[in-house]
Amino acid sequence: MKKRNLSIYGLPSLGGHNYSPPVTLTISIVTPFLFWKNERMKVAYKRICIVDIREIIRRYRAGQTIRFMASTLGYDRKAVRKYINGLRAKGILDSATMFENKELTEMLREDVTQHGRPSEKQNLLEPYLEELKELIDEPSGMKPKTAFKVLCGRHDLTGKVSYTSFKRFVRSNQVVLNMKETTCRIETEPGDALQVDYFKAGMLYDPDEGRMRTIYGFIATLSYSRHKFVQFVFRQDQQSFVSSHVRAFNHFGGVPRRIVLDNLKAGVIRPDLYDPQFNRAYSEMAEHYNTFLDPARVRSPKDKGKVERDVQTVREKFKELIALYPSITLVELNQKTLDWLRDDYGTTKHGTTHQMPYRVFQEEEQQKLIPLPPDQFEAAFWKEATVHPDCYIQVKKKSYSVPYQYAGKKVWVKVSSDIVQVFFNEQLIKEHIVLTKGYRKTDLIDFPENLAAAVDKEVPRYLQGEAAKIGNTFHDLVRAILTPHAFMNMRRAQGVIQVAKKYPPQIVEKAASCLISSIGSNHGSGQVPYFTGKYFQASIEKLLKLENEPQQLQISEETQSLVRDPEYFNHTS
Repeated sequence: MKKRNLSIYGLPSLGGHNYSPPVTLTISIVTPFLFWKNERMKVAYKRICIVDIREIIRRYRAGQTIRFMASTLGYDRKAVRKYINGLRAKGILDSATMFENKELTEMLREDVTQHGRPSEKQNLLEPYLEELKELIDEPSGMKPKTAFKVLCGRHDLTGKVSYTSFKRFVRSNQVVLNMKETTCRIETEPGDALQVDYFKAGMLYDPDEGRMRTIYGFIATLSYSRHKFVQFVFRQDQQSFVSSHVRAFNHFGGVPRRIVLDNLKAGVIRPDLYDPQFNRAYSEMAEHYNTFLDPARVRSPKDKGKVERDVQTVREKFKELIALYPSITLVELNQKTLDWLRDDYGTTKHGTTHQMPYRVFQEEEQQKLIPLPPDQFEAAFWKEATVHPDCYIQVKKKSYSVPYQYAGKKVWVKVSSDIVQVFFNEQLIKEHIVLTKGYRKTDLIDFPENLAAAVDKEVPRYLQGEAAKIGNTFHDLVRAILTPHAFMNMRRAQGVIQVAKKYPPQIVEKAASCLISSIGSNHGSGQVPYFTGKYFQASIEKLLKLENEPQQLQISEETQSLVRDPEYFNHTS
């Protein structure tokens, strides 16, 4: 459609008074084919004022047909015919002195007032004005189109009120509509790109934890067809991120050639234009499905504008579902969203492509995707960990032993559903079964053979020196803790020393004297059972409590001689 600027100049003087000055308007010049097409379309209500009626009269007198006037001015043919017939009935339409008639303005004003269109739709929406304002005006409020869907769902207005009437109602009540921003779009080949993004949707009740939790939305949009996959989740970690990709591939029935993603930590550890560092689980997933990762530039959302635009649409759908189904569960929420993407959004013409996303996906893009591999990818958890001096690493709140020669080094840990694997320089150095009970998994072969010598070296020797500063008895207690296994019990000794520094040395020495005898010289497992910092602290608190209790009074021998036997007071004997 080609646009030009035309000027509609004022009519000749009316009763000696000059007409309004020229007004420049922007109108659309369309082809005759579009004229015929538009005639069959339902024309939205457009207010006609006195100046518009003058223009109709001027065109009629110039010999233009009603059909041509309606198409050119954008009015309905019935409206044009109504005004022409009305003026002809008053006898002024064919008058040669029409523009010199001083009473014409008043007659036209009366005609416009009498022919004003009744506002049945506005009256139908009027009772829900306050409810509409609550849906739109709150800080995280809905967009007008989403609020319109909610009102139709709540009050059975579907088919009774059009969205055009609703927008007119919103404007008449001074509710500002969001303006659209024009952007340049880049199209791709079918099956070429998938744009993904995370966003914060809102709050949802989690029955497992019994509280309201923040819920996030994962969106994967195919760049060509605009067909998308959406999943709402409670967690935004790397395993959830990778699992959402796997579900998206299964939903599409194939894999795109590349994935355009944001620089969030769940996917990209170090954003860089030329050498980005991806999370290990995410890289493994891409390799498994034979696709490539293409991160967007930092703070450049337009690099993945198709999915960025979908964030607003899906967030509004989330608000709509929460408003219509307040007690909806996470599973129901995801299912209703996928049904909406397939049956409603997917079968509606897209505002940019003017095609139905789901139909284009089925007919053109699905067969262009990379076939799914025979085995589904299992999302593992990867973490970089440091091997502590006691030869343990910590991952997911559990401790696992690692060969002592890697103490102080950085290793990569992969945690799957049933096994823990430790890698150093891409070489597998240790495997453990995932702990289900307890907090520590130990393999004795990971520690040096001469454990007795290790007690007097490096960290164990340092810990004994710290204990000796408090007292000799406490030093003997710490050494007794380290003797069965200097590495395995190193954290226990550290905990005991930290507790001892909080109390006076005298009470620490007394508690150590009471406990040292309970520690054997050796244990089969190499650990000192139940002897931790908390256990030592409880022992000290017990001693303090006994010392603070009042002592019983001692009775002297002289007083004791005056004490009578209880039988003396038994009068029955």
